[in-house]
Order: sequence, then C-alpha cells, then structure tokens
Amino acid sequence: MKILILLGFLISSHISQAGVADLEVGDVLLQPLKCWACSLIEAEEETIYSHVGVVVATVPEVLVAEAFSKVRKISLTEFDQKTEPGQKLMVLRFRRDDLVEEFQKSQIELMNLFSRDFEGLFYDHDFRWNNFDEMGNEKLYCSELVSKLFQAFVGIELPIKKMHFEKNRESWMTYFRGNIPDQMWGNSPADIHRSDLFYEVGEL
Repeated sequence: MKILILLGFLISSHISQAGVADLEVGDVLLQPLKCWACSLIEAEEETIYSHVGVVVATVPEVLVAEAFSKVRKISLTEFDQKTEPGQKLMVLRFRRDDLVEEFQKSQIELMNLFSRDFEGLFYDHDFRWNNFDEMGNEKLYCSELVSKLFQAFVGIELPIKKMHFEKNRESWMTYFRGNIPDQMWGNSPADIHRSDLFYEVGEL
C-alpha cells in the first residue's frame, strides 16, 4: 500500500512539473481567488475565475505579469499561492501559431515593453477602462492589463463589452461606494476565457 501511495505521489508530481515545463511565453493563466470581491466577480460572470495573468518569461524561471496590488511580475510559484484552495489554474494559448511564435522569438522585447510601459502602475479597484491617477499614469485591473499588453506587443485587441453589475447589486453598491460603472467598457477574466482567440492548454 505504501508503495502504491508513493507511486501515485510521484506520478502526480511528474504531471504537475510537466505542465509547468510546457508553459510558453504569452500563455494566459486564469486563476480562482478566494475573497469577497472575487466572489462577486465570479458570480457576475458565471465563472470560477476572478483573476488573470500572462507568462512573460520561462527561463531561468517562469514569471507571470499581473495587476494585483499593482502591476508587477512575480514567479509562477508566488502567483499560484493565491489560487483558491482546491482549485487550479487554467492555461490558455493563442490559436494563431504566428502569434505563439512571435512571443517565443521576441521574449526580450516583451519583457522590455512590460518593464517600460506597465510595471509599477497601480491596480484599478474601480474597473474602469481608461482610468488615471493624479500623476496621469494609467491604473489597470487584471484583465485590462492582459488586453493592453497584448495590444501593445502584437496588435491583437481582446474583446471588451459594456460591463454589468446586476447580481448581488447591493454588494456592488458597497464595493463601488455607490458609484457603479454600469455600461462602461471593459472586460473580465471570463471574457478572455470565452474568447475564440484562445484554446485551453489544460490546468496547472
């Protein structure tokens, strides 16, 4: 019995490591989070995913760009530590091979672009598509960062829509302090998940 348990552990570890090894620059990571606002997002969008990041490096370690407390790049391990217990990350990849190839051959350019134009910007708690701080620097939420990073790097526009906050309306009123951005343009991790631009590689 102990041998079988050990064998099962080794197999599951191998599967996990193989999944990480298969990640490519440009892959999108959808993440379930456990928090009050996260549960509102997931209910509104009918999804388990309330956060999203993008792989910007794989060597010497996997780095993920995200808008969380601010726009930053962190290790995959640190990114995954936020995943809701019992849930997994979903990996998406562009369907177009030319875009996948562009990310692989231009990794340094992607990192330079991210560091120059995005890294260090503040997180946008108000979920507004064009929102700036008092210094004139844009504030970004997670799916907005992914969208604008892709647009800046490969010219691909991810889908946006007029946002709705209909479910749990009173909770949204509390979150937005009475100023809900109804019908303003934006997107969510679920919109990226549903986009025909990507396919599911699998879970991590």
